[in-house]
Amino acid sequence: MEIIRRQTDYALRALVYLATRPGLVVNAGEIAANEDIPLDFLLKILQKFVKTGLVASHRGAQGGFSLAKDPAEITVLEIVENMQGKIAMNRCLLGKDGCPNGPRCPLKKSWIALEEKLVNYLAGITLQDLVQEQRNIQKDQVSG
Repeated sequence: MEIIRRQTDYALRALVYLATRPGLVVNAGEIAANEDIPLDFLLKILQKFVKTGLVASHRGAQGGFSLAKDPAEITVLEIVENMQGKIAMNRCLLGKDGCPNGPRCPLKKSWIALEEKLVNYLAGITLQDLVQEQRNIQKDQVSG
C-alpha cells in the first residue's frame, strides 16, 4: 500500500528545493535535474501549486518558480492534500459514499483515530522543518 504517492514525493522534494533558495526564481529544469524528477511531470506539479497559491510562476528569459509563502507557513499536510486530496485512512471515513456497515464496524473507531493522528502529524511538519532536516543531513555527510 502506498500512502504517499510518487507525485507527492516529487512535490515535496521540489518545494524543499525552492525553500532552500529563498527569494530566488528557479528554473524548472534545474529543479528536475537536481531532484531527479521528470521535467514534464514537475511542470504539472508546479502549475498545480501556482493555482493553489503556494508557488509563484515568473515568465521571461529569467523565469521560473519561487515559493509564494514562507516555508514555515506551509505544512506537509497542505502539500499532501493538494496532491492527493483529503487524507482518508479508509473509504468508510469519506462521508457520503461511506461504507453501509459503518454503524456496526469494529474498525471504524480505529480508522478514525489513526486518520486523526496522521493528519495532526503531517500538519505539525512545515516545509521549513524539512529544509532544516535536509541541512542537518548535509552537515552530517560533510562532517562524517
